[in-house]
Amino acid sequence: SMVSAYPVIAVDLVAAKLDMAKRFGATHVFNSTKDSDLAAGIRKIVGREGADVAVDTTGNTRVIEDAYNLTSPEGKTILVGVPKVGDHISIYSLPLHFKKVLTGSHGGSAEPHVDIPRYLRLMQAGRLDLAGLVTHEFKLEQINEALAVVRSGEAGRVLVAMHE
Repeated sequence: SMVSAYPVIAVDLVAAKLDMAKRFGATHVFNSTKDSDLAAGIRKIVGREGADVAVDTTGNTRVIEDAYNLTSPEGKTILVGVPKVGDHISIYSLPLHFKKVLTGSHGGSAEPHVDIPRYLRLMQAGRLDLAGLVTHEFKLEQINEALAVVRSGEAGRVLVAMHE
C-alpha cells in the first residue's frame, strides 16, 4: 500500500468488486446486499468519532447520507457519484459551519502531465500493480456492449480501444 490510511473500508453490491478492493488496499469490506446494518459495522471499525474521509461513488442518496453521518466532526465526505435529477439528500448541516466538509470530486483534480509520468514510474518500480483493474476490453464498434457491461455494475474498469 502506498498510503498510510487505516482503516480503508470498501462497500459494494458485487463480491468481485470487493475482492478487487481488498487487492488494491481495502482493509475491511462490506457487501451491502448481505450486511444488514452497514452503519453499525462501519462504526464498529471507525469508532464513535467516525471516519476521517468517506468517498461515495454511487450517487445513491441513502449512501451519501450514511457516508456523511459516519465521518467525524472534522471529517470530509467526497461525492464522486451524482444522484439522479430530483433526488435530494437530507443531512444535519450544523457541522459544516465548523470543520466538517461535504464536497464534490472535481474530476479528481488530476494533472495528467504530472500524474501519468508519476504512475508510470511507480509501475516500473513495482510499487503500483494495476494488473486486474481492467476487467473488460472492447473495440470501438462494440461500444454498446461496453456500456451495457458498465451499467451492469459487474465491471472493474472497461477499456475501449479507439483503433487496433
